[in-house]
Amino acid sequence: MKKLFLAAALVTGSFFSPVQAQVAKSGHKDDRAKVMLLGTFHFSYRNKDIVVTEKKDQLDVMSPEAQKDLEKINQRLAKFKPTKIAVEVMPEKQAELDSLYQAYLDGRYQLAVDEVYLIGFELAKQLGHQRLYCINTMGDLDTYQKPGTTQFELREDKKERMEKFWTYMRAKTLERAEIDKELNSHDGSLYKVIQKYNHPETIRRKHANYFREAFQYEEKPYDYTGVDWYSATWFNRNLRIFRNIQRITESPDDRILVIYGAAHVALLQEAVESSPTHQLVPAHKILK
Repeated sequence: MKKLFLAAALVTGSFFSPVQAQVAKSGHKDDRAKVMLLGTFHFSYRNKDIVVTEKKDQLDVMSPEAQKDLEKINQRLAKFKPTKIAVEVMPEKQAELDSLYQAYLDGRYQLAVDEVYLIGFELAKQLGHQRLYCINTMGDLDTYQKPGTTQFELREDKKERMEKFWTYMRAKTLERAEIDKELNSHDGSLYKVIQKYNHPETIRRKHANYFREAFQYEEKPYDYTGVDWYSATWFNRNLRIFRNIQRITESPDDRILVIYGAAHVALLQEAVESSPTHQLVPAHKILK
């Protein structure tokens, strides 16, 4: 009889894992680790992307007004009661970040202009955390990158094809940046900018841009030049980032705050919402 039940369960897809069975028995549908995704801009304006923010358009996050806003942001985020804070830093720099955070706790480090420090370090200290978690990564670039290189260097057999695509992509990205200028504009209020970046409509619009002109680019009819590039570099990257969120999840009691560039939020949000072991807690609600 047990064998028949197991066979039927496998056929119908109703076989429960031990965790699922426990949830079903307890009646609690939210026995999953909670994840809050906080979308930000890079406070130091690294300007490493195609779109560059001119000095006159940059928000001074070290101004007295912005510092008050940061304090308010951290007060709101503290209400989520995160047990872990994950940041946009590569895992291979975990030891370096641990050392820097310890220096900050010891009063030997003054926070630099970066969201990792001004939000992450400050909030972690306030909550008594011993460390922050590095979860950043790049996408699957093996198809494009020369083997054995640490810095990205395009394979010879891809150069001509991809240079044409990149020229097109840069032009279309700059055009789109002009159209969406208000998405990245500010009125001097850091709090309002963070609010706007985490609003569902802003998240949707930023994500929609990844399906526009460059995504649809074809070197010849019915090929997938644009699709394959975004699949390898952007979509794959965010799935890998979510895998790193899974890696630091140790218990259903975990409450993980993820501080990341705002463009990442839509895909990470979709992954969290699809996960059977994670539950999304929208940041925009706590920032009202």
